[in-house]
This record gives sequence, C-alpha cells and structure tokens, in this order.
Amino acid sequence: MIPRVLVVAGLDPSGGAGLTADLEALAAVGARGWAVATALTAQGPRGARGVSPASEAFLRLQIDALLEGRERPHAVKTGMLGTAGLARALAARLAEPPIARVPLVVDPVLLASSGAPLLDPGGVPPGEALAPLLGRARLVTPNLPELAALTGVEVADDEAAVRAARMLPARAVLVKGGHREGAPVDLLVEGRRRVTRFTGRRRAGTARGTGCRLASAIAGLLAGGASLEEAVRGGKRVVERYLDACGRGAVGR
Repeated sequence: MIPRVLVVAGLDPSGGAGLTADLEALAAVGARGWAVATALTAQGPRGARGVSPASEAFLRLQIDALLEGRERPHAVKTGMLGTAGLARALAARLAEPPIARVPLVVDPVLLASSGAPLLDPGGVPPGEALAPLLGRARLVTPNLPELAALTGVEVADDEAAVRAARMLPARAVLVKGGHREGAPVDLLVEGRRRVTRFTGRRRAGTARGTGCRLASAIAGLLAGGASLEEAVRGGKRVVERYLDACGRGAVGR
C-alpha cells in the first residue's frame, strides 16, 4: 500500500515551496500526494509579487472531488491557507467524514521567505485565526517567528520556546530552530512532560521551502504508520538531503 496524504497549500509556480515542494517531499518518503490549492501565488527568483486566494466554496469542492472515489488519505498536511475564512472552512471540512480522524500536520505558514504576508488573519491574531486547525492537529510545525506570532510570547531561548509551544492547543508541536544563531536545534514538545531535541548542522547558502518539505515528509511518514518521533527524524533527513543537493547545485533554490 502506498500511503496517501491530502496536502492543502498554496501553489508556488517557481517550484521552490508550496504544493510542488510538498509533493516532492512526499515522493521522497514513498507517499502519494493529493494537492488542494488554497491560493495561486506570483513568485519568482526575486520573491512573491502577489497572492490570489481560492474561494471557500472552491476549496471544499476540491476536497469533495478527491473523496468521491474509494481511496482515502491516511494523513492531511496544511501549509499556506491565505485567509482566516479559508482556515475556518478547511477546519470544518476536516471535522467531517471520511477524514475526521486521520492525522493532521499543520505548517502555520504566515510569511514568505521574502517577508511577504501569506495569511490574512481577518483582523484577529494569527493564533485565533488558525485555532480550529491547531486544535485538530496531531503536530504543528512553527518556526520561531511563527511561534511568537501565534502565542504573543517572545521566544528568546529553549525554555521560552517550550512554554510557548505548550500554549498551542495541538497534541504536539515541533519548534523549528533555524532562525536562531548557532547549530539549529528543533524541539518536539509533546504535552506537559516530554521534550525531544533534534540537533542539526548549518549548510552554506539558502534554500526556500524547507518548512513545506519537512511538514510534508512528516505527514507522509505518519501516513505510513511511523511514530511521531520516527516521522520527525525521517522528515529532517529529507530536508537535509534537499539542502545538500541545493549546495551542490543539483536543485533550484
């Protein structure tokens, strides 16, 4: 059986991030991706130029069309959602059969690498806009700025990151430490007692879409039956291979 993952995210026509990156990461872990577009973006080598969100009705139509057959996804991953309305509409659809119980990985994409906003929270804090999805999630994967935006807490060290992660309603939070100086350390925070540290190494240069790839690879491995810690370790390996390939010029940045 090939694990199937329903991916809900924006389309980056450059292939560096969004749905294209998601599908690449899923293929890398032997999973098949079903792609639902929340928005079209105009992006290129110099960054994002514009975003055109899908309607809430069309978002639901895409999901319903995919679920008309006999196959069902074994996990769901979300990335860029575009608007608070789309986030609420998606949360409502994911609470319905036949996908109400599959593991959900939420990558809370708030900004493009260029700094362009990718979520219009509709006049409320980002954490409130995404709350229905966060509460449904098996795992949320914020970087440090996203964690601060979702919780309103300044994240200056690991202790503060753990406290902030525990403020989110998800069952587990993977705090990505790539924005901090020194060796990148990711923290997997599960409930009130368990924190697992994952230490990596920095690569020269930059690459877009690493967060998309990490969350999608984790979702693909969860879909295949891996434990959460196994899925995180496997997802990090996928990203590390991608970064190594970028450094060799084997893939586009």
